[in-house]
Amino acid sequence: MPTLTYEYVYFAAGGSHTRQPRVINAYGGFTPIPGLNSAGSATLQTGTFFQISPAALPATELIAGVTYHFSFVNVSGLTQGGLNSFDHNVAPPAGTVGTSPVKVLVVYVPEGGLGGNGGSGAVIDAFDDTTGSLVNDTFVTVSTNGSPDAAQTASGNVDGFVDTTYNAETITALGHIMPTNANFTKWVNLGSPLALPAGHNLFVGEGVTVYALAFYKNPAPKTWFKDIKDVKEHVKEHKELLFDKHQVLEGPSKHFGKEKDGKEIVENPGDPVYQGDPAFFAGEINRLSQAIARVEATLEASIRGQAFIKQADRPEVGKSIAQSEEETD
Repeated sequence: MPTLTYEYVYFAAGGSHTRQPRVINAYGGFTPIPGLNSAGSATLQTGTFFQISPAALPATELIAGVTYHFSFVNVSGLTQGGLNSFDHNVAPPAGTVGTSPVKVLVVYVPEGGLGGNGGSGAVIDAFDDTTGSLVNDTFVTVSTNGSPDAAQTASGNVDGFVDTTYNAETITALGHIMPTNANFTKWVNLGSPLALPAGHNLFVGEGVTVYALAFYKNPAPKTWFKDIKDVKEHVKEHKELLFDKHQVLEGPSKHFGKEKDGKEIVENPGDPVYQGDPAFFAGEINRLSQAIARVEATLEASIRGQAFIKQADRPEVGKSIAQSEEETD
């Protein structure tokens, strides 16, 4: 049965911190809050629903004289992927237990901020909410006063820090990162309950300090047909497309064998024909086979003497014409 683990951590970076390369620890790159994490774990039943209680999300934790403030909670390992909440009073949505271990990651921020080393800047990092861990992929580009800034871009990706002591900076999260293979969803402000503007761009003014994570989510896995039953169900759902009578003859000429197909693929990337759907092609082949079968049946009937034009209606040709002319003379 899948295990269930609770992890209480904080984002320890107070400024420049090494992301590339970064050693991912047992807490996904975060720092565990002393005294809150035990070695034990519970187990869950596959196929059941799981949802944490807000009681497990205290607004603050006082440990060894340090107050930690709730930032967000992430639940990973459920079939729905990463589930999050940024309000300690509201638990993430319920999810279905699969076969993977389930991890509840509760992230806090130390009181007084995350520290620092003088000056101002954006302390940033990338978080994969599907796995519940920080990742060290290249994830941002940086512009200073509207112009691309290679040095700041390198600092943001390698050190997780963009200096704003002398200039305002625009930090743009990449839409897709590798090798994590995840898609950007939003920027999250760690040090404040105030939401950051939606979109890929994080604007940080001159002299301003912000602590933010770029949230990423692994793409949903591709669906492959496991057996003929799956194919039949897919065909049933799309029967109007698959069995359009107008496509019986158009299918082969329109979608196969044209020399300009390569161009059409580029110009019509949304056309379902070019999506590689096996059920769609199965339907096309089925219709083509039916059309060929009808033609073959007609030809066979013709060969057996059941031609399209009756014998009495056929025009006279060759010897028949010559004989008619002789009779006329």
